[in-house]
Amino acid sequence: MINTDRSTLYRLDMLNQQQLKVNHQMSTGKEIDKGSDNTEVYTQELYIEDKLNVFEGLKRQIEKTTAQNNVSDSTLAEIKNLLDFIKTETIKGRNDTSDPISRNAIATQIEGAKENLFKLVNERVEDEYLFSGSQTNVQAFVQDQDGKITYNGNPNLRQSAVEFDSYRDRGVTGFEMMSYSVSTTVSGQELSFKEGERIIDENGNEWKLNAAESVIVKYDNDGNSTKEFVEVTTTGESPDKIHTIAEMPTNEDGSEKIFTARHNSFQAIDDVIAALRNDDGDAISLALDDLNNAYDAANTAHGELGGRNKTFETAYERVTSKLTHFNVLSIENSSADMTKVAIESKQLELIYKTLYSTISKTNSLSLVNYLS
Repeated sequence: MINTDRSTLYRLDMLNQQQLKVNHQMSTGKEIDKGSDNTEVYTQELYIEDKLNVFEGLKRQIEKTTAQNNVSDSTLAEIKNLLDFIKTETIKGRNDTSDPISRNAIATQIEGAKENLFKLVNERVEDEYLFSGSQTNVQAFVQDQDGKITYNGNPNLRQSAVEFDSYRDRGVTGFEMMSYSVSTTVSGQELSFKEGERIIDENGNEWKLNAAESVIVKYDNDGNSTKEFVEVTTTGESPDKIHTIAEMPTNEDGSEKIFTARHNSFQAIDDVIAALRNDDGDAISLALDDLNNAYDAANTAHGELGGRNKTFETAYERVTSKLTHFNVLSIENSSADMTKVAIESKQLELIYKTLYSTISKTNSLSLVNYLS
């Protein structure tokens, strides 16, 4: 008998490998099982998978940001409603027919609204404070033992990705929505601001008084003090202190420096309460003007928030569209031609039958059979 075992086994092994490939294609619908099957398809598949991972991550990030933005939007709407309520009650208290008892009752209602505001401005989502600027782990507003509420965050917005290596501002800061501008001063001019008012420069950086109240120091986006400062003089006693910069300097590069003093909206509410308790009609009128400014600031911040939210809505649509595109591309690139696979499977079946038939006949050959 002619020895054909080695050749037959080789052909059988090749058929088995082809059968495994066909079985993989039929069970998964994918053309290749490993990179060596088709390096061109494999390289393209790696590229597409990388893009899918990037855009899936962006989509999740935008979904999280959108959820926070939606809560910020609804919370800010409630804040505006409370500020409007305080304004309405203050107008009632300003009426000449209001007696001290009525004004005292209105003051009590406004105090309750102030406490509700304090809870709203410290809203959190997933352990992040919504209105504390870029320092989301810091409580946005704090209240001292005298009931005075101040902003504890920073004036810088946190950013979120909307594209690969592209970021946009998200949300709104408590500084934007609960304080309002009272004066703006440029280089060469004098600037005076009251105790408790905050100073912001043209780049959005905050300048804070030092402990001695002799200079205001620039702070960076991380809340750390820098070496830049401007001298001030402080006159009067608390709570009526006045801080004055005799002449605003220019920036180090010679460009114009712009300082904006912003007044705390909670202080305006405290002034209204005090005026009502003291039955002071003129003070109530002045405080009402400040409340109007406070409401306008919150309304402006709400508009800014809406614009930023729209940016992320548009980004979500764009990222979703790209995910769909790359998913389709992935299917087109890696999917096996099932018609072709079916034909190959049938061909393999016939070849197996032929080979096993040949093996059977070859094994039956012998000298005894031949002589018989």
